[in-house]
Amino acid sequence: MKKSLIALAVAGAVSAPAFAATSNVDVYGVLNIGVFSIDSDTGTEDRQLTLASQNSRIGFKGAEDLGGGLAAIWQIESTVFLDESGGPFATRNTFVGLKGGFGSVLLGRHDTPVKLLRSKVDNFGDTLADSRNLLGANAVSGTSSYDLRPNNTVVYISPNLSGLTLMAAYTADHGVSGSTSATFPSCVAGADCNDRDGYSVSADYANGPLMLGLGYERHNTLINATNDEIDRSIWRAVAGFNIADFKLGALYERASGDAALASDDRNGWGLFANYALGNVVLKANYLTVGDYEGVSDSGAKQYTVGVDYNLSKRTTASLFYAQIKNDTNAGFDLGRAQGVSDFTTVADGADPSTFGVGLRHAF
Repeated sequence: MKKSLIALAVAGAVSAPAFAATSNVDVYGVLNIGVFSIDSDTGTEDRQLTLASQNSRIGFKGAEDLGGGLAAIWQIESTVFLDESGGPFATRNTFVGLKGGFGSVLLGRHDTPVKLLRSKVDNFGDTLADSRNLLGANAVSGTSSYDLRPNNTVVYISPNLSGLTLMAAYTADHGVSGSTSATFPSCVAGADCNDRDGYSVSADYANGPLMLGLGYERHNTLINATNDEIDRSIWRAVAGFNIADFKLGALYERASGDAALASDDRNGWGLFANYALGNVVLKANYLTVGDYEGVSDSGAKQYTVGVDYNLSKRTTASLFYAQIKNDTNAGFDLGRAQGVSDFTTVADGADPSTFGVGLRHAF
C-alpha cells in the first residue's frame, strides 16, 4: 500500500537525486499480537499469562521501469516487536533484483523455496502454533534445519506457466571461520570454511481448486577438522484442494543427513483444514514427526484448533488452542518458529499447551 507521507519522509532522509530515480515506494506490513496462557507441563513452572508479538513486520519495496518490459525491483523487510520495543533491521526478505518476461532474479536474503511450500497450507503460520514447531527436521537442540531465510542468496522465480511456477535459490558459502547463519553453523576450528553452500528448488501448480507442490533442498552444512563435507537434505510435498468454502491441505517431508548427521533422518507430515462461514473461519491442524534415526521415542504430535473472525479485509481477531504431545525422548516446544520458546522450559516427554486470543492487522 502506498503511503505518500512516509515516502516523502524517506525522501528527506536521502539525497534527492537518488530518491527521484525510484518510481514508487510502497510501505506494507503486518501487526500481529496475542495474549496467551501457556502451560509447559513441566511441574516446576506455573501456567503463565503472556503477551506475544507473532512475526510482526514492516517493509518497504519499490520498482523502476527500465523499458523493454524490464524493471528493477527491491525490498527491505524488518521484524517489529510489538510486545517490547524496536526490532532488528532488514532481517526478513531483503533484496534487489530484476523482473521481466523471463521471471524474477533476486539478490540478498530470502525465504527458500522449500520453506515457502509449507506456508501454502499451514493454518496457524506466524503464531505460537506454527507448524515449524515440529516440521523442518527440527534437531534435538530445537533449531529448524530447513525452514530458512538465508543470507548471501540468489533466487530465481519463473513467470506463471499455465498454473506452474518454478523457483530456485542458491546460497553461497560464507568463507568466514566462526561465522553463523540460519543455514551454516560455526565452522570447526582448523577446517577449510570455504566450501559451505546450499540450494533449494521447488515447483508448484495451482489451477482452480487444486494446488500441488514439490521441493528439494540440500546443504553442504559442516566442515570438520579434517575438511570433510557433511551434507543434509530434505524432500517436501504439499497438496491443497478447495470445495466451495471448505479447504483441505496436506504436507509430507523426508529429511536425511550423512552418517555424522544421522539424527537429521526423520519423516514428518501434517493435515490442515478450514471452513469459512461468512466472516468466521474454523481452522484445524494435525502434525506428526517420527523418531530421529538412532533416537527411540523422539517423535511428537501437535494438535491445534481455532477460529478467526474477519473484522474487515485487513483486520482479523483470532482464538486458538494448541498442544504438543512429546514422546519420552522429545522436547518440542510451542513458539519455536519465532524464537519465543523461552516462555517455557519443556522437559523431554512433557506436553506443552497454550490457549490464546490475538489481533492481526495487515497494511
